[in-house]
Amino acid sequence: MQRLVKAGFVAILLSTVVPVLQAQSPAPPATDRVWNVGSQRQLLFDDRFVAASRDVRHVVHRPVKTGEWTIKPEHKWEMGGIGPYSSVLKVGDTYHMWYHCMASVQWHIDEKAGSICYARSTDGIHWEKPALGLIEYEGSRNNNIVFGHGAAGYTLGQDGGMVFIDPNAPPEERFRLPLLYKDIGPGVHIFSSGDGIHWKLTHRSVITYRPQARGHHLDTQNVVFWDERIKKYVCYVRKNVNEAGSQGRAVGRAESDHLGDFAVVQDMPAVLKPDDKDLKHGDTAVVDYYMSAAIKYPWAQDVYLMFPTAYYHYIGGRLPEFPKEVPTNAGPLDTQFAASRDGISWERYDRQPFVPLGMKGEFDWASARTIWGIVPDKSGRYLYMYYRASDWLHGWDRDERNKRLLTEGGLGADQNIAVLSRLVLRMDGFVSIRGAYTGGEFTTPLLTFTGGKLVLNVDTSATGIVQVEIQDADGKPIDGYKLDQCDLIHTANDINRTVVWRGKSDVKPLEGKPVRLRFAITNADLYAFQFKE
Repeated sequence: MQRLVKAGFVAILLSTVVPVLQAQSPAPPATDRVWNVGSQRQLLFDDRFVAASRDVRHVVHRPVKTGEWTIKPEHKWEMGGIGPYSSVLKVGDTYHMWYHCMASVQWHIDEKAGSICYARSTDGIHWEKPALGLIEYEGSRNNNIVFGHGAAGYTLGQDGGMVFIDPNAPPEERFRLPLLYKDIGPGVHIFSSGDGIHWKLTHRSVITYRPQARGHHLDTQNVVFWDERIKKYVCYVRKNVNEAGSQGRAVGRAESDHLGDFAVVQDMPAVLKPDDKDLKHGDTAVVDYYMSAAIKYPWAQDVYLMFPTAYYHYIGGRLPEFPKEVPTNAGPLDTQFAASRDGISWERYDRQPFVPLGMKGEFDWASARTIWGIVPDKSGRYLYMYYRASDWLHGWDRDERNKRLLTEGGLGADQNIAVLSRLVLRMDGFVSIRGAYTGGEFTTPLLTFTGGKLVLNVDTSATGIVQVEIQDADGKPIDGYKLDQCDLIHTANDINRTVVWRGKSDVKPLEGKPVRLRFAITNADLYAFQFKE
């Protein structure tokens, strides 16, 4: 049930089938709940729109790796490698990237070798590193450094951040940069900018934690953004839950009416953390979760996505590569996937890699960490994401002892490279409902809509078929919109395929009335639906 797709020399498994829907179901149950979908996009990643089903299931789709070195070390201030604490935005016709990099290969100990640099693009593929001239680096202002090495008035180590647009901010502060920066006070501070290039400190210690013997809270890319659905700022941060035998990296969440007064980290609920399903060696938990890259999906109603970095810890007494000594805090990382309707309760599906590691010797065989941000391509048909790929493991940069042990164990870095690489996914293409090869169907609960036509994000490939029926509040097919009156949707791979019944697409007569949609799907993927004018 998996498809193999090639992108250049990169071949990955595209989808993972997750049987989360019922195999058989009677007619939709009676309910008073009516979903008002309006004219908003509706993604089908959970059972919100599944009241009854037969022979359909959810499928998580992996993005395609391009194999590109989108942002790579080219200058002296980048030669230690590109960091995972980076982010991307599209504003108007311009793509913006803020990427963290190091001038030193000793990431863990060199606290002044880091910087946040700026790049821009007109297509999200080809990036320019403009000479901004904000600060002199080794005798020249010909660089793109916007924070660190004295830019913005600060130096920086291995901690980067992420950039979001704050709709509540004055124009001169619309870009916000949450950053863990201990030199000016405890916790995460907010730096702000009107152009994404010139930064100033505007909010001190917006997220903090109480001192404790074993902490490491906030030691990651901490995410903050304005959530329009609840009209609050939300944050997703590193919280250590200190499970026995593990470093216990977890994702804590909090919310606030303004940029401040977030709960201290210890008081935040952990919305994603290691549990009994995660890998253990004996009684020792060996998997935990680093950065979240959590984001509210802007092109559909009530969709939150998370791309947690899963970290496998090398421990003593279990791995033959380390018979006597074990490298400190070392191991590989890849990216998993989770989705939510409210940003609090997350569906983690089967926990398979969303961005898996490459083959040994490739530039991403040791680490694949998705950075924050999702941007559309210029056509609006595809989404671009980016991940930090490296051929060195977590802990490689700690000290020479770690490098020696990893090299002796056959786990050393061949190229010693760390870059950002582009990923490609269809619009809305994270999860679909797939009908069985022999056919399946599902029926929605009652819903009301506004609009004059129904469009689908659908992929039938060569042998798939989709049809749609509209039923009244009692579950009876409405004449003119019956299943056998629906023109077959076939040979279709489209993000906005209009549904037609005997040559007519007009659903305006049903606008505002409680109806159900019945989808008959044979060997096809349905990602989303939307009523449009």
